[in-house]
Amino acid sequence: MVEKIRLADVEHVPADDLVSLISDRFDNLVTVAVAEAVSGYVPQRTRRLLRRPEWRQDWQDALLCADGELQVATERMRYTGDPRLGTTERRLRRVRVRRNEASVLVKKLRRHDYHNSVERRTGTDSRLTARGWLRVAFPEEYAALLAGERARLDVGEATGEPSFRDVHEQIAYACAHGLLTAPRTPEVDGLLAAADTVVRETAAEDAKDQEGRNTALRHPLLLGRWENALRELGRTTAVRARAETPHALGVLPDDFYALPHPEATGVLNARRFLAALQQRRLEYKRYVRQLTQALRERARENPYVLAAGEAKAGASALLVERYPREYAYVLGVLRPFEERDGVLPQELVSSPRRAELKREVLAALADGSWAPEALEG
Repeated sequence: MVEKIRLADVEHVPADDLVSLISDRFDNLVTVAVAEAVSGYVPQRTRRLLRRPEWRQDWQDALLCADGELQVATERMRYTGDPRLGTTERRLRRVRVRRNEASVLVKKLRRHDYHNSVERRTGTDSRLTARGWLRVAFPEEYAALLAGERARLDVGEATGEPSFRDVHEQIAYACAHGLLTAPRTPEVDGLLAAADTVVRETAAEDAKDQEGRNTALRHPLLLGRWENALRELGRTTAVRARAETPHALGVLPDDFYALPHPEATGVLNARRFLAALQQRRLEYKRYVRQLTQALRERARENPYVLAAGEAKAGASALLVERYPREYAYVLGVLRPFEERDGVLPQELVSSPRRAELKREVLAALADGSWAPEALEG
C-alpha cells in the first residue's frame, strides 16, 4: 500500500517522488493540492507538476474534494466556536482560488484536445475532406477498392467490439477479453455476488474511513456498483444534510443556528458524510478516466486498427486515381475557404456552411452538373 503523506511533508518530497504517491492514492493528491494552495514553501517543480496537462483534471477534482472538506470543517468550527476557524477559512479561500485556476486550465485543455482531435484535424485538411466526400459520392467503388486493399494487406473483416450501454459494460468486456488486467480477490468476488444493500453499506463504511481505502470497491468490475451505491447514499444523505443537491453542499439554511443542539449536530454530521461521499465520487471518476485512457491507448496500438487504417488510406488514394477530375472539382470548391494552401479554418469544420457545401458537391457529382462540359452547356 502506498504511504499516506501529511500536509507538512509535501514541501520536502521531490516532485519526481510525488508522482507515484499521488497516482495511487487520491487522498495524497488532495493533500498535495491543499499544500500547494496554502503554503509558500512548496517547490516550483511540484506546482508545475499539478498544472501539467495529464494532471489538470485530477488536480481540479482534488481541489473540489478539499473545498468540500474545508467547508464542512468551517461550518462545524463556526457552530462550536473553535478558535481554528480563521485559519481554516483562509485555507478554504486559497483552495477556492486554486480551484478557479484549475477550472480555467481544464477548460483550456479541453479546447486544445477538441481542436486537435483526429476528427477536427481531418476536417481542416482540404485534401482529406475532399477524399472523404469522394468516398460518399462513390460508395460502391470505394467499397470494392477497400476490399482489395484489405486483401492485399491481409486484413480480415472487422469483428469489432460490441456496442456498450455504458462505460462499465465496456470495462467488463475489456476485463473478460484481456484488455485490462485486474486480479479478482475473494473480497471482490464477494461484493460482485452481494446484494445492493451490502455494497451500499460497504461504500458507506469506506467513505467514513478517511484514512483507509477498501480496495475491492475500486476493482474495475465493481466500479459501476460502487458508483450506484454512492449515488443512492448521496440522495438519502442530502436531505439530512440540508444540502442543495447530492452533488453540492450549498450554504447552511438560515434557520440552522436556531435548531436544537442534537438536531444541528445531526445536520453537521450529515454534511460531513455527504462531503466524504462527494470525495469518493470524484475518486471513482478518476479511476474510470484512468481505465478508459488505458483502453484508448491500447486501441491506438492495435495492429489490426493500424492495418485497417492503412487499407482505408490506400483505397481512398486509389479512388482519387480513378476519379481525378471529380477530386480536383471538390478541391476547387474548398479552395476559396482555405486559410492557406490545403488548410481550412477551424470555424468551418462544424458550421452549417460546410454541411451546405457538402450537400451541393454531392448533388453535383451525382447529376453530373459539376463537369466543365456541363457548365459550358
